[in-house]
Amino acid sequence: MTSPAYKLWRPIAICWLILLGGCAYERHTQAVTRIATPVDMTGHWEIDFARSDNLQAQLSSMARRVQREADRRARLAEEGRGYAGSPLPNQSDLVTLARLAEIITEPLLLEVIQNDARIRVKRDKSFALVCEYDGSGLSITVDTLGIQRCGWDGDQLFFVLELEEGLDVTHRLSLSVKTEMLLMVTSVETSATRFPLVVNQYFTPYSLEALGYRCERTLTRGKVCSTRQ
Repeated sequence: MTSPAYKLWRPIAICWLILLGGCAYERHTQAVTRIATPVDMTGHWEIDFARSDNLQAQLSSMARRVQREADRRARLAEEGRGYAGSPLPNQSDLVTLARLAEIITEPLLLEVIQNDARIRVKRDKSFALVCEYDGSGLSITVDTLGIQRCGWDGDQLFFVLELEEGLDVTHRLSLSVKTEMLLMVTSVETSATRFPLVVNQYFTPYSLEALGYRCERTLTRGKVCSTRQ
């Protein structure tokens, strides 16, 4: 059962993340390592649950990594040897990270709209990821929220957000032409948990006509959907 505190926290977090929509990254890692070679990702995509990561399994794996690192540091301390590294996250830190990752990776449907200078990744029930680029492979925006970066690293499209408060969110999208699969790798990291939680989500193409209904946006009634004959 979901606690009242989480019910209150969730909409606040969603609103906060909506304000941060855009491109960003790179607190620890160089965002661009290869010459930009954009590929066409245009289309509608739906998640493939069978291939995508299970968030709970990823969190459990991360907890084991933290425990192994804690054991290693304890052995070094017993031997009188020093060690380098940031403080390890506690259970509360991991739960907070998992809740953020759950919201960020919640969209199950994507629509990619793309041209030579702009790409927009519309995400169901969430904010769109938008990047405008000049061909150099990297677009950087600095504002009161932090540093936002996006662009092409080889044939991978990335959206990276680095906040002053210590939250780093990275999305990397790549297209497999042979299998008609779109992979989105999302990494979520906070200043208290320098162990990023990484979630792989696979999306397959789908046709709007196959859904059995048609939707359009109007100025007076907003989004209107009707069934197909």
